[in-house]
Parts: sequence; structure tokens; C-alpha cells
Amino acid sequence: MFKEVFSDIDNFTLYDVIQNRRFGVEYQPIVEPKSGEIMAWEGLARFINQDGKLLRPDLVFEALHADELSLFNVEYQMKWLQLTSAPQGDKLFLNIDPHAFAFFGNDERNPLLELLKGKNHLVVEIIENTDASDAVYSSDMGRAYREQGLQIALDDIGAPNSMLSFDVLLSVDYLKLDRSWIKNQKKPHYGHLLNTLCSFARASGKKLVLEGVENEEDLMFAQQLGVDYVQGFYYRSLFRQEMP
Repeated sequence: MFKEVFSDIDNFTLYDVIQNRRFGVEYQPIVEPKSGEIMAWEGLARFINQDGKLLRPDLVFEALHADELSLFNVEYQMKWLQLTSAPQGDKLFLNIDPHAFAFFGNDERNPLLELLKGKNHLVVEIIENTDASDAVYSSDMGRAYREQGLQIALDDIGAPNSMLSFDVLLSVDYLKLDRSWIKNQKKPHYGHLLNTLCSFARASGKKLVLEGVENEEDLMFAQQLGVDYVQGFYYRSLFRQEMP
């Protein structure tokens, strides 16, 4: 079992990760809450240092954003690994960094576009945060992948550091609700807003995924909410890892 490292990523560690391709993938199931059947998998990036200890992916990507070419290079290699090692026969959700995609933009020669196009079992996840320019990047990227026939999911809806673009919200096929909805479910007005989002999803034919399900109580909340699918550490025994 790997031990996770919570310290910042220094330049030497980052250089070592890139040069020696010290990254792998973890597949987490996306499950139908009543039947328990696996509908899809999400491929998640995992990084290790030279001592074999896990590095926090968010810190690695935060460091990579300082160099656009390095960010693109690692993102491309991660997507290739996530595609080639994925469980067969189910849908596969892949998170694409909008900034990495924007390095080559909507050009049909964009390697991140060429790598995924024609693979109809893929769902591309996009994330937005507090930077308004990300909404533009996300919208452009989502449009490019939709033109290639891929489905799109909007990730982390309701996360504390996120904002919401209505253009993106209206155009996606899946809405992935951030785990913070579970934590805040008893706070005033949260329930009303969440029910409104769920009603919008059902009225517009979008599928709902509740993230962060960790126990039976969370699963019951998801079932009462009527979401289509759930994801989280409640299903940890089903996680799959491919590590170097």
C-alpha cells in the first residue's frame, strides 16, 4: 500500500516524475445506486516519487500549470495510459485539463483530440473554477469533443472553489455533483438548490452522478435524491490501480 505525501511538489520531484514517468492510474467505478451495478469507470491520475510514495495529484498538476508544454505532455501521457489500461466493456470517464487542451486549441491536429476521437465509449469530464477564462476554455473544449461524437460531463458542480457557466451546464450530458452536497445537505437552502439542479437534469435529459459517497447513509441520501449514479470510497474494494 502506498503512503500519501502531503507536502508541496518541489522542482526536483516534479522533474523526476516527468523524466521517469512516475505515474499511474486508478479506476473508480460509477455505480447505479439501487442495483449496485457498475455503469462506468473514471480514470484518475496517480503520481509517485522516487521513494514509491504517492503524491497528491492536485499539487502535481498545480505545479505543472507553470509550464504549458510540460502540462500538455503529462496530460497526454496520462490519457494514453488511462485508455490503454481501462476495464473493458464499460463507459470510461476521463478528466481533461482545459488548459492542456488549449495548448493546441481546437485545431483538428490537437493530439488530445486525435487520441480520443472515434471512441464512443468515452465521456470527457470538464472542470471549471474561479478563473472566468476557464469557462471559455471548458466551453471550447467541450464543443470540440462533442463534434467528434463524444459525451461530456461537468465535474465538481457545487464545489466551494467552483463557478458555473450556464453555457457549459446546458450543453453537457452528465452533471457530476460535488461531495460537498452531502456534507451541506442540512444547511438552509442547500436542499432547495440541489433539488432544483436535479429537476433541471431530469427535465433536460441529463444524467446525475453524486460523488463522495462513503457510507450507507450517503447511499441512502443518493437514493432519496433520485440520482442516476453514485461514486466514492464506499466502493473502494472495487477500485483498480495500474502503477509503475
